[in-house]
Amino acid sequence: MIRVLLEHTGEIRSTIEGDPVLVQLNTPSDVAYVDGIYPTSNSDYWEFNLHQFISIGEPPSPHFIFDYGFKQWIDPRAIDDLKAQKWTEIKFERDQLEFSGFEFEGNTYDSDQVSQGRIMGAAAAAGVDQTWTLADNTTVELSAAQLQQLYAALQSHIANVHERGRIARQLIYEGETKEEVEAVQL
Repeated sequence: MIRVLLEHTGEIRSTIEGDPVLVQLNTPSDVAYVDGIYPTSNSDYWEFNLHQFISIGEPPSPHFIFDYGFKQWIDPRAIDDLKAQKWTEIKFERDQLEFSGFEFEGNTYDSDQVSQGRIMGAAAAAGVDQTWTLADNTTVELSAAQLQQLYAALQSHIANVHERGRIARQLIYEGETKEEVEAVQL
């Protein structure tokens, strides 16, 4: 015999398996229990009105916990913790955008830290034309004037990405509810 012991919320406390007499002797008097009906998962809960186990499913995000009393997923983080975490996520996205390349004259150029240094150096070498390797490893001929414009395009790309980050940060810290904070995008 298998008996499922339940909390008053329907949450599974434990299971007991064995001889029916021993199972009965080892069942505390202050708990509800179910015999002969088994949950598909230890995170299911017993719905007393329906006389069946209900699956809680997957959490909406790793931060959620299931509240068996309310029968729903909740995010227990304080709003300030949520804001700090959201800002960390936005900064990561911002850095990914900054270093993932940018467009100039219809071509995509690398913008990782090494590439930024190379572009700055090429722009500083006034009057020198160069063959430039693009993000897709093809090449393009750039005049000294185009190298200056490439550097300006890189700076514009970086400034745009960081402006988006500043706006997102402001929205995060102005958010008054968890939903407002979670809704912020870069």
